[in-house]
Amino acid sequence: MTDVAFDVTLCLLLVSASIGIVVTADTGVTGGNAVDADGIASSLATSTATVQYDLEPGVRDAGPSLLESPKGVDARELDRTAHGSLSGLLARSTLGAVTVDGVRLTHARDDFRSKVGRRVESELPARGVNVAVLWTPFPGAPVQATDSLGPNAPSSATVHSATLDVPSGFPAAREDAVAASDDGFDAVARVVANRTVAGLFPPELARLALRGDEPVSTLMTHRYERAGVLLNASVEPEVAREETRTANADLAAVLAPRLADEMRSRYDTPRDAAEAVSVGRVTIVVRTWSL
Repeated sequence: MTDVAFDVTLCLLLVSASIGIVVTADTGVTGGNAVDADGIASSLATSTATVQYDLEPGVRDAGPSLLESPKGVDARELDRTAHGSLSGLLARSTLGAVTVDGVRLTHARDDFRSKVGRRVESELPARGVNVAVLWTPFPGAPVQATDSLGPNAPSSATVHSATLDVPSGFPAAREDAVAASDDGFDAVARVVANRTVAGLFPPELARLALRGDEPVSTLMTHRYERAGVLLNASVEPEVAREETRTANADLAAVLAPRLADEMRSRYDTPRDAAEAVSVGRVTIVVRTWSL
């Protein structure tokens, strides 16, 4: 089975990684034998790869009976294949590891994340390079996804960096957040919460997943239930009725006040908070240093 169907149903289908990528670099001059950070970033954006992985870790976490029952899911139904640029694959695998307060939402993409990490690391120099990946609705938000490949730079090293912005596949939120900023932090937070939940659970696609075959239906049900537990929202009745828009509204209603509190603690004004919104992008930072 190809990766496309599962990507859609788990809400992580991204815009082609070759579209919308912005590469920026620091103004420092690479010295000594430091690797070229901008060159690595450009390679991540343009080089492509095919990754084969399986859903067994996620299914074992969400519904182990599907693996243990004689009438359970055939092992071949767990096989997936993903293709894209290295930066796109890295963004996608990182989004598969979303956390709430540092606790993983699901483990459906554990094998994918591992396989993508190894594939990207195989293209990097053995030393002197770190690749960090971050998705967050805004800095400091309780919901985020991160990954890091390679060692950290020594404290004494001169570090050079280049940044890739890759579309997250989540609904854009920054412009609407800025427009809402005149109405205060709560209004900005509601925009961000709604778009974050809609990115994690696109309502129509999530509803189709709940109605779909195994293991997709179990994985989507588990995803909703985990979000409810981590955000302290009751969504099981809505999920059972496949009322995904109502379930999303319940999750967003609980998430929004938490985002507003964090915004107040970090930003002087609602406008400052809105300007920092980054729901729609995954940021990849390549750091290099002299050996």
